[in-house]
Amino acid sequence: MTLPKMILFDYGHTLLYDPVWDGLRGSEALMRYAVKNPRGRTAAQVSAFADELFDRVCTKQGWAIDREIHERQFNQLLYGLLQIEFSIPPQEQERVFYNAFICTQPMPHIEELLGFLASQGIRAGVVSNFSASAEQLRERIAQHLPLDRFEFTIASSEYGVRKPNPLIFDLALAKADLPPEDVWFCGDNPRCDVEGAHAAGMFPVWYENLALENPWHEPEPPACPHLHIHDWREFIEILKERT
Repeated sequence: MTLPKMILFDYGHTLLYDPVWDGLRGSEALMRYAVKNPRGRTAAQVSAFADELFDRVCTKQGWAIDREIHERQFNQLLYGLLQIEFSIPPQEQERVFYNAFICTQPMPHIEELLGFLASQGIRAGVVSNFSASAEQLRERIAQHLPLDRFEFTIASSEYGVRKPNPLIFDLALAKADLPPEDVWFCGDNPRCDVEGAHAAGMFPVWYENLALENPWHEPEPPACPHLHIHDWREFIEILKERT
């Protein structure tokens, strides 16, 4: 097997992970900018209503059919129903909420891997099921992987479809201007990342890190040929064998 010309990466639990999720803390940070709240909703009430609305709108009608709902659309519905308005624009609302909502860290040894790919002239990109904006995704990557050399970052929110929908993989190939046989895809989800990439003609790598807690971990292996690794250093050694 020859080296790929490009490797595409999933985001969550592949490049970075979020050990802390706190929707209430995000709502508390954002509600400080509320300028209209006629019913006097507290941050706790807003957060609880957001969870209920998410289950009604996103889980049942969006993700089940490989479609994506942009978080800004969701927030327009959420705060419109609650009659809440803010003094800051939507992009800044998103930034305030996310900076308080999650605490992001790089996956172990990912920077070492990205440095190795750069030394070998292997291109890199990101394709993520990410409901917030692409700007937010790029900001989080740049903040925690400052030496990244990703040519492009695809957030499903911007295109209305999410992995394993083949259209998002086709989009990545179009941006890369490469045939699928020249591209590998690395991700932690057996269905969305591995089987989805395989169906698109790419070579899939299942990165299953068992050292960090992953609430979306799916232990059932992918039903397609793939490379299975548990550590990015292991992947580097595999790539070195092919140089």
